Amino acid sequence: MRYHNAKITKRHRPRVHRRVWGAPKGPARRVFIGIRLDNDVAETLTELQEGLPPIPMRRVPKADLHLTLTPPWMEKDVAQAAKRLRDALERPFEFELKFRRLRFGPDPADPFLIWVTCEASKELIELKNRLLKAFAKKEKERVPFTPHVTIARLRGSFSDSFREHHLRKVIPLTMTVSAVELMASPHQGGAGYETLKRVRLHREDETPH
Repeated sequence: MRYHNAKITKRHRPRVHRRVWGAPKGPARRVFIGIRLDNDVAETLTELQEGLPPIPMRRVPKADLHLTLTPPWMEKDVAQAAKRLRDALERPFEFELKFRRLRFGPDPADPFLIWVTCEASKELIELKNRLLKAFAKKEKERVPFTPHVTIARLRGSFSDSFREHHLRKVIPLTMTVSAVELMASPHQGGAGYETLKRVRLHREDETPH
């Protein structure tokens, strides 16, 4: 019978990789949950931007058009946030998002945005409440939910010139909401919203987990 020398010196002791617990390393990112528009709807809203009033504004690029579902927050653990998003969306089905009107917002009397409002359907409200609960953001909702897609941000001093322009135009658009995304706002000086996690909603012919 052969024996081996079981003595392990400190020099030859194998390295053990221990997991470091605690807060994730890395800079926090400003994130939120939103719905990106499909290409056809985004293209239509981009064309709509061409007819906006001649007042100082910054148009939202086609690729950045979205509907926000949660207030933004600073997040270090993106992987954990992505898991919470996936868990929160285990049950919801796809649903129709109906667009309503082009208008100034949030306060038509003192606006700083131009947006297209959407119907606050029960499916959309249920989805939003589910996400607010999952990410503990319910207490930050201090104003009534007005689902909308911002297409331009007003800028500079334009006095009351916006009052000369009527924007309550009906927008007969509909799209199927098939996915929800964890999105990151661009870094200061940057451009474009980044998708960190995209979770597909279930179709009617599927059985949720």
